Amino acid sequence: MSQSMLRVLHSSDLHGACEALLAMQEDFEVWLDTGDFFPNLGRVEATGFRIDPVEERQHQLHWFAEAELAGRLHDWLQGRKALSVPGNHDFVPLAALLRQSGVDADEITSDGVRALGLTWAGFREVPWMQGEWEGEARDLDALVDAAFAVDPDILATHAPPAGILDHPGLFGIPELATALTERKHNIKAHFFGHEHDDGGKWLHVGETLCVNAATAIMIVTVSTPERVMP
Repeated sequence: MSQSMLRVLHSSDLHGACEALLAMQEDFEVWLDTGDFFPNLGRVEATGFRIDPVEERQHQLHWFAEAELAGRLHDWLQGRKALSVPGNHDFVPLAALLRQSGVDADEITSDGVRALGLTWAGFREVPWMQGEWEGEARDLDALVDAAFAVDPDILATHAPPAGILDHPGLFGIPELATALTERKHNIKAHFFGHEHDDGGKWLHVGETLCVNAATAIMIVTVSTPERVMP
């Protein structure tokens, strides 16, 4: 089978620190953000020292507008594709905000999305912590099954597979690790973040390139099946 090369700019867990992203001038075909793009208000006195989803959403929308990110990201991308998987700290959808500014952007879900001649699938959900953040789930089996069912070329999740670039090993997804290592699949790359300690690292699991970009910005070249562009 003929192969082609895809250059992905992968960011994750920037938590509002996006100036370095906007300064990136390297050549790439698609920007993929795997979550926690936005800053958080956090536990403050005004919210009774708890995570308030309404206040978090307002805080993130205000930050995005105040920083004029809609226009700045549009100009920086120069017509290139943007894909995103929200993180547990994201209370507003990045892809939807980008589309409002004219960016060709999609959110990756377990249903899959076609982009750049490839099938991308994944999900935002993370293992349950305290129930305060977005996308916390006690059972991720169904989401893993759904994502693998669309036979993706590229997998993108917020959290890592358990035991794979997930130091110190608190928030990896066991079901995802089992699927990657034991099921038959054609996944060429798995992009994620969430676990900051292993951010900026990559390794191969079988034929799959696994990349953790937590708190990092990485240019990753992926060997993919020959792409048929629409």
